[in-house]
Formats: sequence, structure tokens, C-alpha cells
Amino acid sequence: MPLLTEKQREEFLSQDRARIYHLANGASEARATKLVTSMSRYQVRQHSAEYSEEQSSTEDGDGDDDDDDVKDDDVKDDEEEGKSDLYESERDPVNLPESTHTLFFTHPVCSVPFGFATAIVVISIGCLVLAFSDNFSSGSNPGNRFGIPANVDFQVRVAQYLAIVIALLMEEEIPTGAYLLRMIPSSAFQKKFPGRSYKRFVASALLRVVLGYIFLLNVLLILIKATGVLEIFYDVLALQFISELDDIAFSLSKLDILGKSLRRACTARLFQTEFERKKSAAARSFQAILFLKSVYFVNLALFVSPMIMVSRRQSAGHYQCKRIKVDFGDAVWGDALVRLPEGGYDERMLAFSTFNGVYEKSRTENNRPVYEERR
Repeated sequence: MPLLTEKQREEFLSQDRARIYHLANGASEARATKLVTSMSRYQVRQHSAEYSEEQSSTEDGDGDDDDDDVKDDDVKDDEEEGKSDLYESERDPVNLPESTHTLFFTHPVCSVPFGFATAIVVISIGCLVLAFSDNFSSGSNPGNRFGIPANVDFQVRVAQYLAIVIALLMEEEIPTGAYLLRMIPSSAFQKKFPGRSYKRFVASALLRVVLGYIFLLNVLLILIKATGVLEIFYDVLALQFISELDDIAFSLSKLDILGKSLRRACTARLFQTEFERKKSAAARSFQAILFLKSVYFVNLALFVSPMIMVSRRQSAGHYQCKRIKVDFGDAVWGDALVRLPEGGYDERMLAFSTFNGVYEKSRTENNRPVYEERR
């Protein structure tokens, strides 16, 4: 049995002296033990030093120096722990994500888990494509193929740009796929899974990225065609649900709801496999972080740029109707009250057919289009 080090022995003695210190100050046995276990190492050493100082009060007053030494040692320990916590995330191992996408490279092609993962991907892509097709075709016309509204309220404009940030934060397929490709090289993958194909692992990660951009493309189309605040958030949440079908299906499979074979596949030990980050891979980890940040900034630019262009065109009246055709029929209004150009009103017979015809937009006044009849 290994002996305790000098530092460990001092820690145990400090805890005993701190407990005796609380007992001497009137605390019960249980209370003193609870106080000691809830204290930090600095507090334990401090109370231990105070107890030792009381016991050695007849000596020549070296207690202050001992207490200072304890504090100095504790500061050094805290600094070491701070440095350890600072670099702890860099040493954390990389694990395979718990998603049906992982089943693409962990199981054979002719297997139930692989077929199940394929079905989930087909459903997800199919729903996203249907949503995009329906939204793209609704409200479109020859002069405005995307069906962008002529203008929107200020509240809708603010919600559009807030939804961009929300969508980028909610979307996790793109950063996950990019992170896996960056942090798990072929050598590490083959070492952990010698009988599995690294190409299928790469294809699975790229599939994540493709799904992520289809999701973002749907969100962008929703934003530029939106006319209400709740409409924006409801539609974005619906798309987010579709993009998370792989995670939902994986969770249900782990609960043995979708069959024992899927439960065994989703609870296999390979999901506990850890790809360690070696010290030589520190530069690789730093580059991966920079790469993920650049991906987010690129996606933000791809969102904001078209939204700014659409907003400017809406303010300039670009999406207003350029030409309208009017047909009031052949009705006649006998006692119509007509406002005269020189001022005042007069009762006249008004034939609606007089105003039938084609009108073209000539200008904009107070953000409203003015149409004149084409001769």
C-alpha cells in the first residue's frame, strides 16, 4: 500500500485540527465535520493554523510565520489549479456525437441501424426541401419571383435580424461536422476503429454540413418573405425541429422504443470512445477553434448581406407593383359627390368605366406609390 506524501499527510492533519477548532468554539460533532468538509483548502489550513497557534501560545510566537507560509502555499496551489482549469478544456478528449449520423460509419451498410439512419436523413432532407419549395412558390410573380413584400413594419425588421442570430446559435450541424473533421484525423480513427472506413466517417460529417446549410437556406427565405413577428419565430422553430430529428430518433432508440437492435446500436461502447488530444496537437486544436469561428462569421455574412439588400430595396419601393390593371365594370353612380380640381365639391353622374385601364407607377410620395393611367 503506498505511503502518503508529506503534502497529503499535512492535509489530513489540517482537517483534524480545523475540526477540533470548531468543537472548541461550541460546535457539535456533526456540525464541526460538516463545516470542515464544506470549507475550501485555504479555510481548513487557516483554522488549523489558528488551532495550532492557540496550542502553542506559550512558545516564542512563530505562529504568524507559519500562517503566512500556509497562505503562501495555498496561493501557489490555487495558481496551479487555475492554470489546470484554464487548459482543462484543451485536454478534454473528443467523443463521437450521440446521433443517428454516427451509425453511418459504425455499422455495415446492410444493417438495421444503417437503414434507420438513412431513413432519418431522407425524412429530414425531404421535409426541408418541401418547406423550401412551398415557401419559394408562394406569393411569387413575374416581377418578384421570391414574393418579397413591398415593405414591413419596424418590429418585423428588428425580428428579422434577431432571428439571424438565433438561427446561427440554434444550428449545430455545421460546427459539429467541421469540428469532427478537424479533430479526428484518419490515423486516430483507424487506431480506435481498425475495421471501419474513415471515408464513411468523412461522408457522415459532410452530410451534417449539407443539412445545416439547407436549414439556413430555409431560414433565409422565411426571413425575406416574412410580414409578421410571430410568423418568423414559429417558422424558425418548426425548421429547427426538423433539423433535430436525428438527435430525437437516437434518444428514442436508446430507450428501447424503436427496437432492441437500435437500442444495442445506440448504447454501444464505441460512443464512449475518447480521442485524446496530445500535446503535439495543441496547434491543431487552436486552428480548429479559429476555423469554427471563421465558419460562424462567414455564415453571419451570408445571412446579413442579402437581408441588408432586401431591406434597402423595400425602403426604396423596389418591390412595389410597377403596373396594375383596373376594371370597375359598367356601373353608373347618378348622384356622386365629386371633388373639383379648383376646390369644392359638385354632384355629378359618375361612370366607373371611365377609370378602367392600365396604370403604371410613376413615383413614390410618403413611401406610397403613385400610379398614372397609361395613354
